[in-house]
Formats: sequence, structure tokens, C-alpha cells
Amino acid sequence: MKSAPVNIVGIDMGNSSLKAVRLQKKGAQYTLSRVALIPNGCGIAGQAAPTEQEIAAQIRELGSMVKTAGADVHFSVNSTNSTVRYIELPHVPLEEIRAALKLNSTTYLRQSFENYIFDACLLDREEVDELSAKKGVKKGASTVHHGKVKMLVGGVFSSEVMLYFHAARRAGIKPRSLQLSPISLINGFEASWPDVFGSQAVALLDLGFASSSLTILDKGKPLLTRAVPTGGRQITEYIAQMTGADFARAEAAKLQGDANLGEAVSRTCVTLIREVRSSINFFEKNSDLPISKVYVTGASARSPAVVEALATDIGAVCEAWDAVRGLTIELPPEQQNIFTQNQPGFSAAMGTARTYAINHHVTT
Repeated sequence: MKSAPVNIVGIDMGNSSLKAVRLQKKGAQYTLSRVALIPNGCGIAGQAAPTEQEIAAQIRELGSMVKTAGADVHFSVNSTNSTVRYIELPHVPLEEIRAALKLNSTTYLRQSFENYIFDACLLDREEVDELSAKKGVKKGASTVHHGKVKMLVGGVFSSEVMLYFHAARRAGIKPRSLQLSPISLINGFEASWPDVFGSQAVALLDLGFASSSLTILDKGKPLLTRAVPTGGRQITEYIAQMTGADFARAEAAKLQGDANLGEAVSRTCVTLIREVRSSINFFEKNSDLPISKVYVTGASARSPAVVEALATDIGAVCEAWDAVRGLTIELPPEQQNIFTQNQPGFSAAMGTARTYAINHHVTT
């Protein structure tokens, strides 16, 4: 097995800000040694999307703050144009599956995705080994056999992938991978809450700035992922409208538990709350298992009042979480405050980095 990298950097290309973390290998484990956060404003209504040159400048700034030189750098993107599906496919080499999805996504996903790049992974290695054993195939072998297996498929516009790739290269960084944010969060939850991840049925709710995602996990296996075009921005805008404050003051009021917060969440998150409720009901009805808790992350999860308001409207126990649990933190003093104040907002970047520490079987 290839030796574990000394430094792993995870960069989250968020809608309102870019976040980066660096994990540094010390002995038999990784520690959190650097973090960075810079606003980009592209999620604000009326704000033009940044150009490749502007994104490159932001990545370069992040890189200087977390010191990406010599590190393995991995990216996470929260895109409204992405899709995450859980489907059954013939067990053939992944290269063939990627090619088939690119050529004819409608056949497999029941929806046409033009100019998308897809990737896929097995959801149940044990199921594949069992199927292989029935066919007399050696455990873990990649030999093609008949039968279908459950797979996670992710896709995003090829132009968006190329935008981030070229921006990173322009910034002097060679990206090792690009993950979709919901996948980064699943991996982050596995790394930081392994006891819950492997033993319970839970919902992961990422309350992003411009959009949110929900994933249902059953004992570590993701069963569905939904994206909703509602996020913390809409809550803040409602508070601004009700109070006459500008966006920055309304955002601060939201995080401090403004008196209008409960109404703001109920009015602006109707679609999100309905999606969470229906997804939980669908899972519980078809599995006869209860969802033990909704774990909420994202920048707005910094506010206990937001999490409480969501719990009231969803009708389920909600708890804020972040992907740093169980990790040793050794940050410079000037970065410690940034991290403490924005900790849930770093979950996607953290999950992206911790994915590759797990892949190298190094404790995080």
C-alpha cells in the first residue's frame, strides 16, 4: 500500500465562502494543523459568478494560509447542478460504468444528463464478495460476473469540473480529487462519529448558504440524498426584511437567536422542511426503523436557535455536528478563533480531507 501523505488539504468551494483545512500526520495519526476561510459572495442574490481567474486568486490565498506546498489537495463542491443517485447496476469494471453513464445516462438514471461527468462506487463490498463467491470468483477480485450490485453515482457538469480544475492549476495546485459536498459530509460523519455512523439510522442535513442537502444513512449505508434550493441565505434575508437591517446585521441576528428567527425558518424553509419530513417518513415506512436523530451542519448550524427552530418544524430531534470530533487540534492562535467561530461550516472541507486519511488507514 502506498504510504500515507504527510499533509492532506481539503478545500470546500462553498457558495458564500471557501474553506480549507490541513491535516498533518504525526506518528500514527493526523492532527488539524491549519484552517482558512475567505468569503467569495457568489451565493448572494445579484452577485455574478466568479471567473476562473477570480477563483484561482481565492484558491491561491487559501493555499498560502494553509500551506498547500507538498500536500495532497482534495476539493469538495456544493453545486446546484450536481446529482447523487443510489441505483443497482451490473457488476462490471467502474471504467465501463463511467463510460456507459456518459453515453446514455437516461437508461441507468431515468433522466438525461447532458455534458455531465459521472463517477460511481460500490455501496456494499460484502454483497459483491457474496455474489462473487456464488460464481466461484476469488474474494475482492474485479472479474466481471452476472448480477446487479448497489452503487452510488455522482455527477456534475463537466464545465464546472474543468472550471475548478483549471482554476486550481492556475493557482499552482494540482488537485488530487473532486468530491460532491454530500459525499464529503458522509465521509466526515463516518470519521468523526463512527459509533453512531455504524449502528444507527440517521439523517444528515447540511444547511448551506444558498442550498441544502439531506442524506439518510442506515448503519453506515447511504440510502438517499436530496438537494433543496433553500439555505441560510433565505433565513437571513427574511430577518433583514422584517427588521430593516442590512444583510450583515441580519446574519449576526440569526446566529444570536433573533426574535423573528422561528418565523423566518418556518416561512423560508417550507420546501426544505417538507423534504426532510417526507424523506424520513419514506425511510421509516419502508424499513420499520426509526430515524434516531437529524444531525445538522453548515454555517447556520452555528446558531443553536436555528437548530432548535428546525427541530420544532421538522418534528424530530436535531443536533448540530461537525467533522472535527475525535481529531487533535493544533492550530496557530490566529486561526483558532476563526475555526471556533465557524466550526460547523468546515464540515465539508474536513470530510474531504479525512476521507483520504481513512483510505490510508491512519487514525484521525
